[in-house]
Amino acid sequence: MKKSDRPLPCAAEDYIPLREKISYGIGDFFGGGQATMISLILLVFMTDGLGIGAGIAGTIITLAKFWDAVSDPFMGNLSDNFRSKLGRRKPFIFLGGLLIVPAMLFLFAPWTWGAVEGSGQYYGKVVVVAIAYLVYCTVSTVSQVPYCSLSSDISSDYRQRNAANTFKLVTDMAAAGLCYLIPSLIWQAFKESNITLTQFWLIISLGFGSVFALTLILCALTVKERTPLPESKQRFSFKSYSEPLKIKSFRLHLGMYITSFLTMDLISALAIYYCDNILSGLKLFGMNMSSLFVIGPMMVLAACVVPLCYYFMKIKSKQFAFRVGMPLYIAGAILLAVYQPSWPTWLVPLFAVILGLGFGGTQMMPWLIFPDTVDVAELKLGKRDTGSFSGLMTFSRKICTALAILIVGWVLSGAHYISGVNQVQPKSALIAIRVLLGASVTVLISLGFLFSMLYKITDKKLVRVRYYLDVQRAGNNDTLTDGEQAEREALLNELAGASKVKKERKSTPAQGNDGADGE
Repeated sequence: MKKSDRPLPCAAEDYIPLREKISYGIGDFFGGGQATMISLILLVFMTDGLGIGAGIAGTIITLAKFWDAVSDPFMGNLSDNFRSKLGRRKPFIFLGGLLIVPAMLFLFAPWTWGAVEGSGQYYGKVVVVAIAYLVYCTVSTVSQVPYCSLSSDISSDYRQRNAANTFKLVTDMAAAGLCYLIPSLIWQAFKESNITLTQFWLIISLGFGSVFALTLILCALTVKERTPLPESKQRFSFKSYSEPLKIKSFRLHLGMYITSFLTMDLISALAIYYCDNILSGLKLFGMNMSSLFVIGPMMVLAACVVPLCYYFMKIKSKQFAFRVGMPLYIAGAILLAVYQPSWPTWLVPLFAVILGLGFGGTQMMPWLIFPDTVDVAELKLGKRDTGSFSGLMTFSRKICTALAILIVGWVLSGAHYISGVNQVQPKSALIAIRVLLGASVTVLISLGFLFSMLYKITDKKLVRVRYYLDVQRAGNNDTLTDGEQAEREALLNELAGASKVKKERKSTPAQGNDGADGE
């Protein structure tokens, strides 16, 4: 192994103290928790709580994403170019923390008027709910695009980033688990008339909103941004929407991310409908069967496999850790989809355990992979516009949630789902819930597996990428030997896609490909 091919000792300016890694990780309680909670309860809150038709409710959530199509990349560009004593990302994270509670109070407000579908009041309520979700999406964008950029900007050393982002992912999964379980129990209490819709609103908005706010503010006040700032600012243009897609590894990474989180959001959006209707009337341990017996085992097992996924990441690669549990993911979803009420009820949590065993790696790896693709992009593009990349990531995340809710909403509407609490659903709606659960997981996870097989960034290649980044940042590309020039070009062609450099050097004989080998 060449000297420049070995991992370098961590420079003092790249080192992240443990307390800061923890603070950074805690900051993802909002990112990991709110997306889960929104995909879990927002659609059922609109349909069964507010009495809005399933198709219309799904459309409300989807239409808000047209605004995200503009606001997320714009927010990425704004935070890329912002300069302050706190940094370029943290002021927005702080502001988002201050605004999240009022945004949630507006979103989950218990509008009781306009119950008669087709009336003027009914459509007035639909408009108010649509505006509330638009406001919520904007507040989420203000904090989440800059926060996601921190996963790359917190350090230039990929090992330090991996360690910090591991804390982030542990928080993400813990937040997802809590925001699955607790809102499910609160919704169950509302469904059983133990609390009113107003009490549900206050618990969700003030309880969860306060935790989301505090963790974002703590992160904003304690975390440092260590990667070098670009010498020049980049003007916002619509070109920034597509520029990250020029990078081959980012396109594949985005495919892994979208398939993974769209699957999770579909399961989240279906969970309460599945438990309230497919498992209706069943008991386990003397308790009514609820989403607790599906979501609880799934999330606990997903958290338990995190150390195993981290081990596979170390000995193989991040993409291997991403896909290793996928067969179990698919098997668990299919088993839940075909479960019959006449079967033993203990099979439900068992199938959820199988689902959770495959769930962990797909949720853990995409954000560990993200900073690596930004390194490759900087090497190709000559600039580090992390915000543009994270803007596209957060936009994709919101699109996943919207698509999941839209698909579930319109499929249920087409299957004649009856809105309202404790309604007896037709057989067509029950079949639709089962088919959606089994088929969506099978198709999407299979696609994610394919993307992971095509993704080629490894730790060995990252060492070489970092070496050439250091040379490039110092303005010393002309000092590279012919062999290093050829290796740099080969890395870019493999990881970033064909470049103009390749065409210009087409007549030059190849001079080696040291260190650019596969996994």
